[in-house]
Amino acid sequence: MTALVIAALAAKGTSTIGGMYHLARGYGRLLLPNLAALGGDITTDAEACP
Repeated sequence: MTALVIAALAAKGTSTIGGMYHLARGYGRLLLPNLAALGGDITTDAEACP
């Protein structure tokens, strides 16, 4: 999952990743503000999370 996030940050355009709850559960220190600091414009869809 982390590799998908890194690839999405490196890609041009918009990337959509499903199942982000796996990332939040397994990588507590990899928070959205930290990913945004790497250059991502990140939004989440609370309705899509189980």
